[in-house]
Amino acid sequence: MLNRAGYFTVFAPNDEAFAGFLADNSLTSVENIDTLTAQKIVRFSMIYNVYTSDKLDDYQSTNIQGWLEDIAFKRKTAYYKWVYDEEVNGEMVKVIDINGAVQIPPGAVYRADDNNNKHIPYFTSDFMTGKSLSAYDYNYFYPQSTLTEFNVADARVIEKDVLAENGIIHVVDKVILPLPSLEDCLAGNSEYSMFKDVIDKYMKYYEEAPAEFLARYESFAGIKADVYLKYYPYLNYPLNCENFLKYGGGEEYDAQIDGWTLFAPNNEAVQEFFDVKFLKYYKTLDNMSPEIISEFVNAHLFRTTVWPSKFATTTNYYGEEARFDAESDVIEKKIGSNGIFYGVNKIQKTDAFYTILGDIILDPDYSLMMQALLTTQLYYVVKNPSIKMTVFMIPNVVFDTLGFEYDAARNTWTLDNPSLGTQAIFGLNRLLNLHVVLNEEIDDLDKMERTFVKTYNGEYIGYGYGLIWASGNSASESIFPSDQKITSNGISYVLDNALKYSIENVGAQIQGIPAYDLYYKYLEKSAATFNGFVYNSTTKAITNISQNDNNTILIPNDAAMQAAVTAGLLPGLQAAWTEVELSQVLNFISYNMVAKVIVINDGEVTGERETWYKTIEGKTYLTVNNQVGSLSFLDRKGRTANVDSSPLHSTSWYN
Repeated sequence: MLNRAGYFTVFAPNDEAFAGFLADNSLTSVENIDTLTAQKIVRFSMIYNVYTSDKLDDYQSTNIQGWLEDIAFKRKTAYYKWVYDEEVNGEMVKVIDINGAVQIPPGAVYRADDNNNKHIPYFTSDFMTGKSLSAYDYNYFYPQSTLTEFNVADARVIEKDVLAENGIIHVVDKVILPLPSLEDCLAGNSEYSMFKDVIDKYMKYYEEAPAEFLARYESFAGIKADVYLKYYPYLNYPLNCENFLKYGGGEEYDAQIDGWTLFAPNNEAVQEFFDVKFLKYYKTLDNMSPEIISEFVNAHLFRTTVWPSKFATTTNYYGEEARFDAESDVIEKKIGSNGIFYGVNKIQKTDAFYTILGDIILDPDYSLMMQALLTTQLYYVVKNPSIKMTVFMIPNVVFDTLGFEYDAARNTWTLDNPSLGTQAIFGLNRLLNLHVVLNEEIDDLDKMERTFVKTYNGEYIGYGYGLIWASGNSASESIFPSDQKITSNGISYVLDNALKYSIENVGAQIQGIPAYDLYYKYLEKSAATFNGFVYNSTTKAITNISQNDNNTILIPNDAAMQAAVTAGLLPGLQAAWTEVELSQVLNFISYNMVAKVIVINDGEVTGERETWYKTIEGKTYLTVNNQVGSLSFLDRKGRTANVDSSPLHSTSWYN
């Protein structure tokens, strides 16, 4: 290869470098180096194409950006592993590594014509400056080496830009053997055997290599043979892939500027995590879903280069920084051929297990709530470490009593409960939302007063005297939250019954309640005059009020209703209504409804708010004057309506 036409850059060790290599390996002569090792040394020293020292750290971007200066620190070498023998299920088989990673995991990509070549790292002063890196970042991995303006791995370049007919030579002062992949780094130290065993048993897969590769191998080896492709579909990246994102949405040469990072916890850290948290309820990994196991493993896999000085500012696929101290938590560090390896003495405290979500995801009694959180996208809300919240946890048995059932094979939900409606996903969303309260940690459920708090979708629940309730809970349903747990992002409680939503319309809610007597009579008469124009006596729904929206209905008491009649704002009940009078009732009812928001006397919703009454000029508004314990509404004629909030009627905060 070196003697023919072509373009290569070679990092050539000088004689002193070889003298040191021979001494370190107890060899007396270069002749004593075995052929395989000699091939490794030479092929790993060769990188494709010609790069002078001032161009080597430039990135060959293949998109519109073009050539980008001083941001590259790796190049593809002429060395690759090719097919090798590995024990699989007690049998030695021939294996080839996966060579592509998908942009969005899970999954894998393989190209039969790509040899998965290893890369060699180098460090120029321009690259280090451009990335805000210092000698600390270099010597962290190579404490016995000196950082100069041009280093290759732990070697110094002592003569650069030696021109040749078919390439260029940079002379280095050490012999550099092919670097291990992150997979090799993990396997190379028994300190991480528990973490490796989890990956091997639950994350690693083998399948027959594609036909086009088998044809290549037959041509190369001269025999037909079974070769198996090794890949990691559930990992955020394959530990044995050298090509970064080349085949998964990246660019042809993106491994020049980035790579993977693996934080491998040692056995002691993994065992402690399993004992204290991970296997507290499941007892064995065999009882867990692959998704939960992969959440644990993938928290330690960063799909980018994490430099020692950048732990706090570099995030994994879940958006979490590297939660390790570079000095006290890292027990081993290596720059490998496809990324950086850190052996650590603690686990990454991923949000999935250390937020409120952890109490759900790690307990099989909440597997249905876990699936419901995924279905409704609330999984990512409950997992968010930067938002404080209160979550009321729903055990599987409660989902069963509610009539919600999940079909894992079809990934579908069904609902068999007329009191909660017929739309399973709509009902699931509304149910889960009622059990999540954001920006408030409720730690005083026993307070001796009724308190109302807004849940995730804007509906309200009440609590006090050790109880909680929602719009769909009957007076006979006493829900006593128990087992309070405090996590990194809030408080959770266990429920023996669910907070239920109501699908009853307004008329059904207020019918028969003396405080709403005259108001309800106007609804009834409007339906008798023209059913559905103002009020539908069959569905009990007021016009414009949908179960899909949050609204606030202002119901004048009997004296206020009579005053409206006296003022000519409403017709009387005695005579039949004309079309004009029916419209007058509709306008009155609509103006006394604040649209698309729930207003209670908690001081939150204030200012000008839209009503459901529309004029030819457009929308109309009320002004909300809201303080804790005091609530009133001001209309456009300067009249104020005060809310009687002592006590709030139970229906006033439903929907």
